[in-house]
Amino acid sequence: MIFFYTSCYIEYTEKRFWLFCLCFFIVLQFVPLNAFAGGQSQRAVHEVKKLIAQGKIPNDATLRIVAKEGNITNLWGNRMAIKSQWEDATGVMLDSGIRPNLPVLEFMRKQKDFDLTLARQREYPDLYLENLVMDLTPYVRRFGFDINANPDTGFFRPTAQTRFDDKIVAIPADGDVAVMYLRKDMLDDPGFKAEFAKKHNRPMEIPATWDDYLRLIQFFHRPEEGIFGTCEHRDPQTGWMFWMPRYASKAWPNQYLFDDDMHPLINSAAGVAATRNYVKTVVYSPDGITGEKNHYTYAMPIFRSGKSFAYIITTAGAKGFSGDKSTVKDKFIVCPMPGTMVNNRLVRRTSFIYGNNLVVTSSSRHPELAFLFAMWFSDPDISNQALEVARGIADPFRYNHVHNKKLRPLYTRQVLEILPSQFEIAVPAGTGLPGDSEYIRALNDNLWQAAKGEITAETAMTQTAAQWEKITEKFGRRQQIRYWKAFKKKFPD
Repeated sequence: MIFFYTSCYIEYTEKRFWLFCLCFFIVLQFVPLNAFAGGQSQRAVHEVKKLIAQGKIPNDATLRIVAKEGNITNLWGNRMAIKSQWEDATGVMLDSGIRPNLPVLEFMRKQKDFDLTLARQREYPDLYLENLVMDLTPYVRRFGFDINANPDTGFFRPTAQTRFDDKIVAIPADGDVAVMYLRKDMLDDPGFKAEFAKKHNRPMEIPATWDDYLRLIQFFHRPEEGIFGTCEHRDPQTGWMFWMPRYASKAWPNQYLFDDDMHPLINSAAGVAATRNYVKTVVYSPDGITGEKNHYTYAMPIFRSGKSFAYIITTAGAKGFSGDKSTVKDKFIVCPMPGTMVNNRLVRRTSFIYGNNLVVTSSSRHPELAFLFAMWFSDPDISNQALEVARGIADPFRYNHVHNKKLRPLYTRQVLEILPSQFEIAVPAGTGLPGDSEYIRALNDNLWQAAKGEITAETAMTQTAAQWEKITEKFGRRQQIRYWKAFKKKFPD
């Protein structure tokens, strides 16, 4: 009798085991390998080894990467750990070169002897249309990768980070949305609170609108005491980055740069209002804020040394502000970007600004290998290691990054917690059009003149709109309309 029950039990458990195996096998057919932890990097390594075994990549292959100095440190990892992991796993050596701090378009027109580099989002159109970088969409499909916005380990905004004209032309390696830093110790000071309430007949709070922000920086602007209201950039290279969140928040869901026929909308009441707010901050800023080369290398030290109440920059700023040599360590907060009241709705918008994402050069000797490295590097686990480099300038760009406890001392827990909400309201960088550098240069030049008091906000927008019309005609209105329609899909809704 015991034997009968035992044999029946064994037969029953064997059936359950094989049923489990069958179900697991079926699941594997529909779930991509990279859905599991570390799967993206494992798949990339697996595909590299297959290519080597098939003779499509030589055993002694070297992958050549060119990047600016701050980016190289992220790519290699602490004590070169990331570089070593790749080389040990694949046998493929990594060779690096330092790129000058020039626009990547200008650099790549002259230099082509490398496989990978980093490009900012707004550079994608010109890079792709001048055949300098590859369309990676066929590789994504061929190797079975899923570049998604999964709320556990996916990318924050994969469409904005990777695409031009509905093609995948870059793999995310950086975040870089603009966030607002304020001095928490000053906001919490009882004396300042009482003084503000008496002066404005309202409590002192984190600004909800751009007008609230102006009121705050005006209140805290005390140059005689060695502190300025703000130190936002007003230079002719990066000025657009601080104008765009103001402008984009002027309508729901977004105040767009062009209408559907590619006629500029910036010379409107919304554009003039955004520019006026942008210009008004200058009187509450250091005297050199409109200097031609005074961007983050000028402004960040001012905030870090405790000489400014407010500043706007990416989350990489928190690394410098949280360092042991920082005067404002443990004294600042990052708050939601202000917005505009539109039909009784508060519309907040920020913008992707810098951003350094991996692109494969059209001149690459090993394009498949370069693509697979980019996917390996952007894996949830590998990219976490890259962000842990204290001297690196990359920012979080995947959801799992905000839960990495090792990043909290670098970026602060509060900064990491606010990041997902800021990515949700970020408009894509630049214009998304061929000739973006020309469009943005025209906008920057006019904003700069307005910031210096040489022209009015109305004139700045009128002149920019006229220049934009000429640039559109130069590149072809019909073509630009098509690209603009594709670009609008990247905006928050």
